[in-house]
Amino acid sequence: MIDMIVAMDKNNLIGTDATENHIPWHNKEDFQHFKSTTINKTILMGKNTYEAIGRPLPKRHTIVLSFDMLYDLPENVSCSTDLEGTINAFRERGEDLYICGGASVYKCALPLCDRLLLSRIPGEYEGNAWFPNFSEYGYELESTEDKGTFTLEIYRRK
Repeated sequence: MIDMIVAMDKNNLIGTDATENHIPWHNKEDFQHFKSTTINKTILMGKNTYEAIGRPLPKRHTIVLSFDMLYDLPENVSCSTDLEGTINAFRERGEDLYICGGASVYKCALPLCDRLLLSRIPGEYEGNAWFPNFSEYGYELESTEDKGTFTLEIYRRK
């Protein structure tokens, strides 16, 4: 399954340059949700998101999407210059892939994903990166779960 996993505030804000990790909030429970969902899986993120994290995430294979091929990457990290080709290869093999950002990667991957796993962080924050409007891509709300400090919304593309 090709899933997109993202946390956002009520205005679909997902990022800021004001913090070192580019996340406008600190929500321990959402970090735990992200970890438990993606552990022992493959995650794909843009180069800027990878650099903002600052290290490979443990027990995950990370694919960094870049316009130029990146070399000398750490163990369990590879590079792709072809988002659609990478997604299609995972789909053909029946393997799970989690798209993890940033905004431009989300926008390009929306028509290619099966599900959206959206963590709605309560409140309004300041930042400069927003999740794109996904209403035109045929996603329908499948379930909503109150996780205490955030709400998990799962959308499936019909």
